[in-house]
Amino acid sequence: MSLTMRAGTVDDIDRLVEIYFSAFADNAVQHRVFPESSPQVRPFWRNNFVNDFKEDYVRFRVMEQPSSGDSEGKKEIVAFAIWNAPRKPTDPIPAMPPREAWPSDGDQDAAVEFFHDLERQHKSYMAHPINPGEQQPHWYLELIATHRDHQGKGAAGALLRWGEQQADEQGVPCYLDATPDGRPVYTSKGHGFREVESRTYFGGVYEHVFMIRDPKKKDE
Repeated sequence: MSLTMRAGTVDDIDRLVEIYFSAFADNAVQHRVFPESSPQVRPFWRNNFVNDFKEDYVRFRVMEQPSSGDSEGKKEIVAFAIWNAPRKPTDPIPAMPPREAWPSDGDQDAAVEFFHDLERQHKSYMAHPINPGEQQPHWYLELIATHRDHQGKGAAGALLRWGEQQADEQGVPCYLDATPDGRPVYTSKGHGFREVESRTYFGGVYEHVFMIRDPKKKDE
């Protein structure tokens, strides 16, 4: 079935939450911080997405395909990405929630250890090289997820390329953090991210990768 891309809307949020939990079902952070049995975790993510839609720098993009067996032209979202467009250099990178804001029946200490360090690394790697206290303009891939029934069919690649093209047109880098499973995708010739650091969490049992993509010129 053919995939098409469009801007996400608030009406998509429930489906985006469903896709998120499908995509990260086997992720160690997910199991620790957002246990599937918790009645708090889905409302937590729904609220996150609602708040993201309120920010003028956030770009939701969704990939959808015709619903199976549907003759009325309805479509089903199979993947999505949340890209953050460049903001003013003096605008701080959004802070992660405090400990008490994470689901209480998950591991709140693990949430602080992991997500607050992601924030620190983001600030460090995207710090302005000349002006202390400022951030260099960049496109940030906040989240990308494909429903596990639709992985490997090109949806995520198209969502990546959309953000990369925005960054190339503006001549600015892209930044992301990822699981090691995503490393080969991001570093492939088609996308061109480079790994800048790999860090371990939770006593060394979980690894996470930090990556930057330099802008490409039209003839590259």
